[in-house]
Amino acid sequence: MDIIIIGAGAAGLMAARELSPFFNVTILEAQVVIGGRIHTIRPSMEAGAEFVHGRLPVTLGLLKEAGLSYTPVEGEMYTAENGEWKQEEGFIEGWDELLDKMGTLTKDMTLMEFLETYYADHKYADLRDEMIRYVQGYDLADPSKVSMFSLYNEWSAENDTNFRVDKGYCEMINFLAEGRTIITNSPVQKITWEQGNVKVATADKTYTAQKVIITTSLGILQHDIIRFSPAIDDYMNAASHIGYGSVIKILLEFATPFWKEDTGFIFSKEKVPTWWTQFPNKTPVLTGWLGGPPAEHFKQVSKEDILKIALDSLSGLTQKELPPLVSSHIYNWADNPQTLGAYSYDTPMSDNARKLLNTPVADTIYFAGEALYEGKHPGTVEAALVSGKNVAQMIKD
Repeated sequence: MDIIIIGAGAAGLMAARELSPFFNVTILEAQVVIGGRIHTIRPSMEAGAEFVHGRLPVTLGLLKEAGLSYTPVEGEMYTAENGEWKQEEGFIEGWDELLDKMGTLTKDMTLMEFLETYYADHKYADLRDEMIRYVQGYDLADPSKVSMFSLYNEWSAENDTNFRVDKGYCEMINFLAEGRTIITNSPVQKITWEQGNVKVATADKTYTAQKVIITTSLGILQHDIIRFSPAIDDYMNAASHIGYGSVIKILLEFATPFWKEDTGFIFSKEKVPTWWTQFPNKTPVLTGWLGGPPAEHFKQVSKEDILKIALDSLSGLTQKELPPLVSSHIYNWADNPQTLGAYSYDTPMSDNARKLLNTPVADTIYFAGEALYEGKHPGTVEAALVSGKNVAQMIKD
């Protein structure tokens, strides 16, 4: 049996690895490089996914199998304001009561609905701002769309150690890609199908198979980039009910470090609010993170202007002249036509949408990817790997 997989990111490559021993598998990748939203410039500079968020079995199992080492993320967290850096206490006043209130909800709602219902009083202004900033920055979520049930699951879970892959996440991708048939620079335009047969058309070629697995980003599904004949409107509507956020990553290498030696993360209210170092590695690289709806405002802004805003933000939080900049990379994921964003988040309608998208169309069209994962680590590489593995198992069964 022939199977076509669309997308050579973590989900597509994982599905291919599971299916290749049994079927003829061809992967069509739209970009010139593989990896999807994993993009290593060099080990200390990840333009895409960077962290392993906890002791995640599939990711760490793959790294072990590939002989790839990883290091715990360490360092202190600082809050910077007008050049003054304070150690982050990780404590927000009223947080425990907030979690208790979230835990009593019997009906899902959005964050904005929750705040307007329970925290509208002026005395909660700081708490509201803190929650909105966190949800935009970490979850890349729109506060008027994000699910409170999903936030409660995330915030009430115990914090686990994060890791970095020492040689870069791309090495795991290269390991998964070994021995696979991958055709790059081949964006899919149309899928014509009937039960048990698909024709997958790119700009210059049509591929035929018995099944197709679509592992593109959620952004590609939401923008109807691939046409289906006959149409599968229910599935495309379902894709619009899962949230999908943007991020701009700003990677700056300086001649010398100008931050406190033990710095892990720096938080501020500057335009680029979040920065982190490579600690315990002492490389003089800072990564800036501008996520969620604020990143959307910079969609049409040039890289030169984003770099200026980033450097102004750093000047603002240090109140000092910065050392010479050696190199810079700006990666605006919403501006990438093959991803149109960074990673997913839940809305109150996501559960039902995901159930449908995880159900094959006539045992012929399948979907996989981080947005379709139903476990405890959403929006991660682990989510993509597990989803790819699950869809392969469905086909093998």
